[in-house]
Amino acid sequence: AAPPAEATSAEPIVFKLVRERPLDPKPYRGLVDHFDQRGDVTRAALMRELADALEGRDVPAPRVQRGPLSNQERAGLRHPGLRTPSGELLACVGIALCRLFPSPARIASTSEPLRASAGPGATAILDALHTTARLLGVPLPELVAGDDDTANITPLHTSAPRLVVGRLLVQQPPTNAELRFHAGRALFSLSPDLLALRALRKDHLLRALALLSSVLKNPKDAGDDARVVRESLSPRGLERAALLMEPGTRDFDASLLVAAARDSANRAGLVACGGPGPALTALRARRPHDSELEELVRFAASERYLALRDAAEAGRTGR
Repeated sequence: AAPPAEATSAEPIVFKLVRERPLDPKPYRGLVDHFDQRGDVTRAALMRELADALEGRDVPAPRVQRGPLSNQERAGLRHPGLRTPSGELLACVGIALCRLFPSPARIASTSEPLRASAGPGATAILDALHTTARLLGVPLPELVAGDDDTANITPLHTSAPRLVVGRLLVQQPPTNAELRFHAGRALFSLSPDLLALRALRKDHLLRALALLSSVLKNPKDAGDDARVVRESLSPRGLERAALLMEPGTRDFDASLLVAAARDSANRAGLVACGGPGPALTALRARRPHDSELEELVRFAASERYLALRDAAEAGRTGR
């Protein structure tokens, strides 16, 4: 949690404890007391939600959703690890990379539209996806019923973006708020940079970049790879890719970028579901490493998230 704007260097010890032990609920209880004493109801409520979520307590259903995110707010969901030359390159060429290494045939060939009659959770899933698309300000892609027994919503790009909804999610849906968390992660992951990092294996990602570099160096190449690249990028996009290729691959760290993409998707899921309780419940069901949980909790305790979920309140207090 960030200290309040007027905090001095002599900040209460509880802020230090939260930074050092982000998954320990006790320091957040201390922050509840701290903000209550200051009359800061908004921040006290958020810290209470975080403490309850970390303790696994049942929490009230999240509040009514806020209005659609602005372009600036949506950009703020991106982890700093993507705001680099490598991230800029992937934002430009991500779709081309995915088309150079298409998703496995089984999932890519799935074509049955997701209908409300598909199973017990289908209507709630469709509602969560429509609601979340409006909130994030992104177009809703083709929605497909998967034939795999997973509880995932998988983003992919063949000739067009689509989301494949796992059979288990349709048959055994979690709460509506948790569905919005899944929807937010999936929809945000359709942006070109996240899609390349989340849909491609690391070895395929690196090979796709090498193929792209080769095509850009040989504009007259008539091979299949060159055709795919030219179909995926406009002439202006090809020019921009050529400019970004060298700085974008100079210090390319696939592992760090993949983690940044994952964390960015989780941030979108948090905003979509309305609170840290359902976000942590949904994420824990995936059995993540502590580092992934820590990153999401830190974002949930931040001033950026407070402003995203309650812009009017944050504005009134001047922070």
